[in-house]
Amino acid sequence: MKKIIISFLISAIVSVVSAQAFDFSIRDSWQATPSLHSIHPQFDSSGAVGILDERRIEYKTENKDIFIYATYHRIIKVKDDKGIEMFNKIYVPVYRNSEINDIKARTVLPDGKVIDLTADKIKEIEEEGNTYKLFAMDGVEKGAEVEYTYTVKRNLNLFGSETFQSGSLPYQQARFYLVTPKHLKFDVKAYNGFKISTDSVINDERIIMGYDNDIKELDDEKYAYRDKYLERVDYKLSYNLDTGPDVRLYTWKEFAKRVFEYYTTRTAKEDKALDGFIAKIPTPANTGDAAKILAAEDYIKTNINIDEKLIAQSPDAIADVIKNKGANHDGIVKFFAGVFNKLNIGFQLVFPSSRSDYPLDEELENWNRTDDILFFFPSTGKFIDPKNEALRYPYIPENFTATRGLFLKGTTIGSFTTAIGNFADIPMEPFSEHAINMEADIKFDETLDTLLISSSQILRGYGAAGYRPVYAFLPKDRQDEANKEIIKSVSGSTNISNIKIKNKELTNYFDNKPLVISGDIKSTELLERAGNKILLKIGEVIGPQEQMYQEKPRQLPVELPFPHTLERKITLHIPDGYTIKNPSDLNFSVQHKQNGETTMGFVSSYTQNGNTMNILIEENYMQVQYPLSQFEEFKKIINTSADFNKVVLVLEKK
Repeated sequence: MKKIIISFLISAIVSVVSAQAFDFSIRDSWQATPSLHSIHPQFDSSGAVGILDERRIEYKTENKDIFIYATYHRIIKVKDDKGIEMFNKIYVPVYRNSEINDIKARTVLPDGKVIDLTADKIKEIEEEGNTYKLFAMDGVEKGAEVEYTYTVKRNLNLFGSETFQSGSLPYQQARFYLVTPKHLKFDVKAYNGFKISTDSVINDERIIMGYDNDIKELDDEKYAYRDKYLERVDYKLSYNLDTGPDVRLYTWKEFAKRVFEYYTTRTAKEDKALDGFIAKIPTPANTGDAAKILAAEDYIKTNINIDEKLIAQSPDAIADVIKNKGANHDGIVKFFAGVFNKLNIGFQLVFPSSRSDYPLDEELENWNRTDDILFFFPSTGKFIDPKNEALRYPYIPENFTATRGLFLKGTTIGSFTTAIGNFADIPMEPFSEHAINMEADIKFDETLDTLLISSSQILRGYGAAGYRPVYAFLPKDRQDEANKEIIKSVSGSTNISNIKIKNKELTNYFDNKPLVISGDIKSTELLERAGNKILLKIGEVIGPQEQMYQEKPRQLPVELPFPHTLERKITLHIPDGYTIKNPSDLNFSVQHKQNGETTMGFVSSYTQNGNTMNILIEENYMQVQYPLSQFEEFKKIINTSADFNKVVLVLEKK
C-alpha cells in the first residue's frame, strides 16, 4: 500500500522544485586534526560511549529529480574489551535503490595518533540476505576513539524518521539537521525528550535542527515494549509555498480519501467474480452480522492463500485472487472489502498503532507508519485482521489492541463515495476473556515411586492464540510433538499417553470456547526419597515460571501482551498411611489493589478432606499496562509465582 500512496506524491513535488542545486556543507564536524574527548561521569560504567551522533537529511535536486542525501557522522570512545569488540568492525547497511558514498573513518589512539581508513579496507558483504559495507578499524584499543562518516543517496520519500537512542550505547551529543529547498516546508516533531528548533531560511535552503545531550541507553526489559519510548524525530512534507502556502499537504484526511477509494473501488469484472465466490460462502441464514463476518472470514482464509510476497496483482485483482486462490496483502484487503460490501455488512478500514512499534501520531501525519490494516464493524464493535490467517473474529493481533488507530468511515455524497478519517481507541477484549488455566489430578502408584497425573491445559482468548495455529497449520506428527511438549511442562516427564484436544478449530474464537489440551502422565521426576519421607515437588506442576532480578533501575512501565488469569487447580491424593508435614508452605498471598480493586496478584491456598488435598492457585493480571511506580509490586507477584514453583511437600509416615 505504501508504494501506491507514495507514487502519486513524487510528480507533484518534482514539478515545482527549483532546478538550482545547492551545496550545504556536510563536513562541518569532521575536524582535520581530531582531539580526544572526555567521558561524562554518568557513563563511566559503559563499555563504549558515543561522543557524537550527527545526522543530516538533505533534499537535493538533480536534473529536475529530487534525491535524499543522508549523511551520518559518529564518534565513539572505546573503554573496555566489550567496546573493542563492538567497534573494531563497522557495518553500514546497504538498502535497495540506494547508494553509499564518501565513506571516511579513522581510529584516534589514546596517545593522539590517527590511523585513517584506506579504501582497500572497505568491503561489501552479504549476511543472512542483507548487504553491508564492512570496514575493519585498525588499532582499536581501550581509550581509543572510532570516528566514521558516510552519505547515503536514496530516492525521494516525503516522510522520514530518525531514532537516536538504543540499548547498546549512550550518546553525549546528538544532532539532527533537515535541509530542504526553501519553498518546501516540512513539519518535524521530536519525541521522548529530543528537541527541535523552529525552521530557518538561509539563502535558498530551509533548515530545521534537532538535538539532545546525554542520551542514556534504553535497554529491552521484560514485560515492556521499548520502541515507543526511544528518543527520535519524525518529519513530513506539509506545505509547498510555491503552489499553495495555505494548503496543508498529505493530511490524514487526504490519506483516508485515497486509501478508501483504492480498497473499495471495483471493476464490473471484479463484481461478477465476487458474486460467484460469495455464493459458496456457507453464511448462516437469519443471523446477525457477527456470525456472517466469521463465516466470510473463515471461508476466505481457508480457501485463499495470503502471501505478502506475491507479485502485485492486476487492476482486476479480485478476479485474480479467486482464479489463483492467492492474494498479497493489498489484494486480500480489497477482496475482504468487496465481500463485506456484497454481504451488506458495514465496515470501516482501520490503520492501527502497534504497541511494539512507533505509534501513529494524530498531529504529524507520517504515512510511513500505516503498515497494518484492520476491519472494524460498527454493528458489532469488533475487528478482524484480514492478513492474519491464524486468527478469527473477533480477535486481532494483541499488539494492535489497547492502542489508537485511524478509522476510515465511508460516506456517500450524491454518486461520489469517499471516507472521513478519525482517530479512536482500539480496545482490548476484556480481562475475563483470557485465561491460561490448568487442572491436574495427582495419584501415587502402588510402589509410591511414580506419580500418575491427569492434566489439562485450559486456554481461552489470547491465552489460546499461541496454540490454536498448531492444529490449523502443522502436520499431524508435528502436532503430536507440540502436544507432548505442552503437557510435559506439568512434570518434566515424556511418558505421556491418552492425549486429547478439544475446541481446536480457529472458529472457536467466536464464542471463546476453551482450547483444552489434556493427557495422562507417568512421572518420577517430581519425587525424591529421604529416608522414610517422600519429597514431592508440587510447585513444579504449574510449569516453569519467570523470575525477575533487576540489576539496573527499571526504566519502562510494565506492559503485557494481554490481561489474563492463570488459575491452577491441583488435586493431590495422599497415600494411605502418610501425612503432609508442611502444608502451610502452599499458602502465598501477594496482591496489588487500586481504589479498593485488585489489579494483579498471586494467591494460593489448600483445603484437605481426608486423603484428598485440593490446591487452588489464582494469578491475575487484570490490566495491559502498569505504571513504572507499580513495577516493584509487579515484580513481587512474578517472583511469588517463581517461589511457589520451588515448593516441595514433605510426606511422612504417620
